[in-house]
Amino acid sequence: MIRRSVTLVGGALLIVAGLLVLPLPVPVGLLMIILGVSLLVPAIPALARYLKRIRRRYPITSQRLNHISPRLPGFVRRVIEETDPDRRS
Repeated sequence: MIRRSVTLVGGALLIVAGLLVLPLPVPVGLLMIILGVSLLVPAIPALARYLKRIRRRYPITSQRLNHISPRLPGFVRRVIEETDPDRRS
């Protein structure tokens, strides 16, 4: 219970901080948002369904995510694999 709460708070803080830093020329804000979402997806199943729907709507972006997935950290890679609309469950 405490771990889930810490995950939710940490993910939300990363997203908010990423949105605040997003206008800066260095893309640190985008990385913070991606990390925040990757923390929240395992804790919120509705968010995983939403991301799957978004990836189905934008297949080129989904293909690019699948392409860069091997070079990302494990927890981000798992989120990309779980939200892949073409993956067989």
